[in-house]
Amino acid sequence: MKNKDKQYFIPVDGELVEVTEEVYRAYYQPIWNTRYHAQKNGECRCTKAQLWKCDGICPGCPYYAAGKKVSIDTPIGGEDDDLTLGDTLTAGAPSPESIVADRELLQALYAELERLDPDGKRICQLIMAGMSEREIAAAMGRRQSTVNYQKRKVLAALREALEDLYL
Repeated sequence: MKNKDKQYFIPVDGELVEVTEEVYRAYYQPIWNTRYHAQKNGECRCTKAQLWKCDGICPGCPYYAAGKKVSIDTPIGGEDDDLTLGDTLTAGAPSPESIVADRELLQALYAELERLDPDGKRICQLIMAGMSEREIAAAMGRRQSTVNYQKRKVLAALREALEDLYL
């Protein structure tokens, strides 16, 4: 049987519609590609008899699986490598205690910032916005030396109020 005699169908609104080979291939090529990669990664367990039902939307398919399982002992560089995935997971991760301590410090800092006078609050806001003393002085209509004095005074007050949490 030659390709000229072969019939090609694609589903349209639940009905199979006859199309040319070009349209058939254009419709199914992305589906075949998705299925190939899903099978390669262990995500598709579709039997050969069921392949004609594949629409390329794997997560809703009854043959969909979670995919490759990776162990924490999996070598990163290959079978001969001593470095495993588990060796990289804990490096630099903050402890739960340090996360709680940072949260308490941040909450205390916000509380102290609320107690500042309006000029002190404004200076802190502008510092957090990344402005230099010169820019802060211009924004507040003051001399830079005045802003420098007020900034040192505010930061010293915050340091003193938070020293029990910070140390």
